[in-house]
Amino acid sequence: MAPGSATRTAFVILVLAACATGAALRMLSQAPADEPVAMTTSGIVRVRGGQSLVVLIEKNGSRRLAVPVTHAEAALIDDALRGGTGVGAAAVEALGGRVLRASIDDAVSLRRFRGHLSLGSGAGEVRVEASAGEAISLALQAGAAIVAARELLDEAGVSPDELRGEPAHQVRSENGPSEVLGI
Repeated sequence: MAPGSATRTAFVILVLAACATGAALRMLSQAPADEPVAMTTSGIVRVRGGQSLVVLIEKNGSRRLAVPVTHAEAALIDDALRGGTGVGAAAVEALGGRVLRASIDDAVSLRRFRGHLSLGSGAGEVRVEASAGEAISLALQAGAAIVAARELLDEAGVSPDELRGEPAHQVRSENGPSEVLGI
């Protein structure tokens, strides 16, 4: 092997390794379009007409998602936010399972979001349909993750800047009612 040949081979291998590392890092840093977005629970607010909304905040971002819930779901979520544990998560555990995550999937109507719970048992995972409020409540009770569909967050999520500044009635009149919440 010629003296320059070994150096050239080492250089080519180094360049290929750098390209492969760069491509892998780029793939890891960009979430796929259908990948759910991790959320945290900010709290419960009540809007005109008494409707309760759970405010979720994007973990690695700043968007908020207001999820309509029933009064009963709001009470369970409020209790879970204060550290209370409910019978739902305890029942899942008593049956040998665990709550893995709550997913908020889409809006069925102006006042109802659809979600599901992912429950684990051993190495298996079961997906159970639930209202968004039920799913959030059980996830909070169990200390499990909460995620939202990226498409739903893109459509119904709002930034802190959109919440500041002008009064809500002015923003609503300029932009029209929110397609999802109508508030």
